[in-house]
Amino acid sequence: MSVPADLLAAAKAVRERAFVPYSHFPVAAVLRTASGRIHAGVNVENVAYPQSQCAEASAIGVMVAAGETRIAEVLVLAGGERLIAPCGGCRQRLAEFAAPEVPVHLCHPDGRHLRTDMAELLPHAFGPGHLSAGTPSAAAPDAAARIRTRLPQAAPAVAIVLGSGLGGLVDELEQPEAFDYADLPGFPTSGVPGHAGRLVLGRLSDVPVMCFQGRVHLYEGRPAAAILPMIRLVHELGCRRLVLTNAAGSLRPDVPEGAVSLIADHINLQGSSPLVGGPNFVGLTSVYDPSLRSVLGKAAARLGMELPEGVYLAVLGPQFETPAEIRAFRTLGADLVGMSTVAEAIAARHLGIRVAGLSAVTNLAAGMTPAELSHNHTLAAAKVAGDKLRRLLAAALPDLARA
Repeated sequence: MSVPADLLAAAKAVRERAFVPYSHFPVAAVLRTASGRIHAGVNVENVAYPQSQCAEASAIGVMVAAGETRIAEVLVLAGGERLIAPCGGCRQRLAEFAAPEVPVHLCHPDGRHLRTDMAELLPHAFGPGHLSAGTPSAAAPDAAARIRTRLPQAAPAVAIVLGSGLGGLVDELEQPEAFDYADLPGFPTSGVPGHAGRLVLGRLSDVPVMCFQGRVHLYEGRPAAAILPMIRLVHELGCRRLVLTNAAGSLRPDVPEGAVSLIADHINLQGSSPLVGGPNFVGLTSVYDPSLRSVLGKAAARLGMELPEGVYLAVLGPQFETPAEIRAFRTLGADLVGMSTVAEAIAARHLGIRVAGLSAVTNLAAGMTPAELSHNHTLAAAKVAGDKLRRLLAAALPDLARA
């Protein structure tokens, strides 16, 4: 592949401005961003050598100052006997803003050149996914770009988060395209059984959907902000309807194991919010959208399925609740209890995404039954309630997409 003429011309123009009074070795780095704009930088030396700055770092600074964060192509121009690649530190800097497949052109003033890519330069880059919270502000555009590379026309109408034991819905999708969370920049992965850790796009009931097959939980040691990459990706792909599902315990004898309940409101006892340190004062008066709830209720009626509404109370976990806690939660007005969902609902409302919530009831809560609760029981019971939930979603999706 030939060297991009515009990038090479930009590199030649700035290389002569490099400040290299000690090494006399000028280097230019040029970045093309996702928008097509070009940003260039040169190396800047200091007599205290550790304070010097590489050309790649300079170019990244220019790019970020211009309000861009996604690199689409890199060119490095330097002299010497051999072609010069970015140093280890700059490879890591570039990896923060460039996907593994981004091309990198190593060029010499005499015309020699080599094309490589970020994956070859830095096969084991340390990135946002290694951190507990990720980098939510940059994660969604990165993940969206990765998805659009394979699915340029991706336009999901409804997003669905599938809770513990409920991931089987993706088996019913037509034209499925799956992405492992580990391959989506910024996405932390879940190590909880029953959560496959995949995003699957496809069609269900002829509606384009995106299904998150698993989620992360605060009890894994993650901050509430760990859910932001998922919700921001929904927004970045233009989807404005989100259905959150979970496996939950019931605090009502009339909503037994195997039932599906529609979430009308929630109580957050997880001790945190995904908006901590960021935007504040998001209104949650109608966090679970009345119109979407109405659509789900009507679909259940058509199926002859009972769909009681309830208030979902979220705890941190991972331990199950005590009978005394369940009595207290009932006094607070809770009908369901679980360890997820509310952080995602809060983040979605902040972004203007409309939310519906469904709980697959896996057990009566502690103290309401002599059985000892366990996660294995949760997964087994979720499959029973999950069949109902899948039928409900399939029936409701056409109307949800229009609501």
